[in-house]
This record gives sequence, C-alpha cells and structure tokens, in this order.
Amino acid sequence: MGKLDGAVVLVTGAARKRGLGRAIALRAAAEGADVAVCGLKRDPASRPEHEQAEGWVGVDSLAEEIRGMGRRALAADCDVTSREQIADMLGRIAVDLGTLYGLVNNAGVASEAGAAPILDMDDEVWRHTIDVNLTGLYLCSKLGGKVMLESGRGGSIVNISSLAGRFGIPNYGAYCASKFGVIGLTQQMSAELARSGIRVNCVCPGSTDTDMMDGTMRRQAVRGGATFEAVKASYAPGIPIGRQGRPEEQAAATVFLLGPDASYITGQTLNVDGGVRMD
Repeated sequence: MGKLDGAVVLVTGAARKRGLGRAIALRAAAEGADVAVCGLKRDPASRPEHEQAEGWVGVDSLAEEIRGMGRRALAADCDVTSREQIADMLGRIAVDLGTLYGLVNNAGVASEAGAAPILDMDDEVWRHTIDVNLTGLYLCSKLGGKVMLESGRGGSIVNISSLAGRFGIPNYGAYCASKFGVIGLTQQMSAELARSGIRVNCVCPGSTDTDMMDGTMRRQAVRGGATFEAVKASYAPGIPIGRQGRPEEQAAATVFLLGPDASYITGQTLNVDGGVRMD
C-alpha cells in the first residue's frame, strides 16, 4: 500500500525530463496517487538535445510513464499565469481523475538567474519572473485550494521555493525576490487554511542536477569568463555532503510533505540542500 493510495495530485511545471516536476510526479505515482501534470507547450526544436534524441514530448510523455506504473494520469498544457487555463485544467481533473487532494506548485522560471544584477535587469524579465514564480503559484493555490475546501476532505499544498529564497545571491535578478515571496505566501496560506484541514508547506531545493540548474551555471560561466564545466565543479566543495542533489531526492521530501506522514506539519519550509543552510 502506498502513502497516497487513491489520492489525486496535481504537479505543475512538469514538462522537462531532467526536472523536479517529473521526479515529483513519478514519486507521487509510486506512492499510489493518480497524477495530473501540466507544463507549457514548447516547440519540439527548442527542447534540449537529450529530450529530442529520446523522443520526449513533455507532459504527454510523463503521463505515459505514470500510466505505465498502473496509475491514472492527465496531461495538460497550462500557463500558470492564466486563471482561465488553470480553471479549465482543474475542471478536467475533476472529471477524469476525481477530487483534488494534493497540489505541488513546481512551475517556475530561472529567467536571468546567474547573469543579471538588479540595476541592469530588463523590467519585462522582472515582471515575467514574478508572474510565473509567484503570481502563478498564487493562482494555482487559490483555485486549487477552493476545490479542496469545497470537497470537505482537506488536502495538502507543497510549494517549491529555492535556497535563493533563503538568502540573497548576487546577480540572481528577480529570482531571489520571487522565491522569498513563495515562502511568505506559504506561511500566510498555512495560517489561513489549517483549520480547514488543508496543510501548506514549502521545499527549498539547493543545487540540483537539472536542466534549469545547468542553465544558471552556463549564465554564471559567461558572466565570469569561465567554462560551464568549471562552474559546475565549483559547486560541490561548498556543499557539506559534497555533491549536487538529485531530482529524486527533492521528490522524496516533497511527497513526504504531501502525504499522511506529515499530517501535523504545516507552514514549514524544508531545506533540501545537502547541509548548506541550517535554519
């Protein structure tokens, strides 16, 4: 028996093969959940070479993986900054999978993290980062939370922030501000929803081996006149465990907070960072 047997879970931002969203969705399915996954539709030519070589087509490929595990799945192309698209997706989930129990707000953009000091940042990049990383999370939580509230069965929301939401990092543009906001919104929502049986928690990943993190390292390499390989190698010495995290390790922490073993935990932010931050 899995910890999430019979639960319906939505994971946003799950279109990348080397991403946290896919790992979280697969872990939730392994624990017995039926899983809806969403992401932005992308031009196949814009996908990373490894996805193109493997025939990966985003959330549709992930949904097939989940079905291969014996669970039901729904794939949706959804822009989390659009209230209308979120509402449509939640309606599809209700019809195809049932009452929403869990929401993992993973959708996010790195924007110019690693490359853009605030004084040089393009205003439109700032707005887009806040729109996706914070407003998108707000909209998904608001609409998804109402579904949970109306069901009377409670639920669990897990928001994905970042170590960049714990302390300011030079040249991270709007990313730090958006991720600090995620932690504050987590605390506010948890205080408002606890008596309704809806728990709200947050995970702060440290450096994790994903395509998004590789992109940040490449921008840091360009800014510092170094190679990508040199920048990537420079991370491990600053991590007490001595290596980057794996997406599966972030997924394990996220699904723990989502499930019944965390039934008395709400309003908390968990660093999953190899010991970098100890508060």
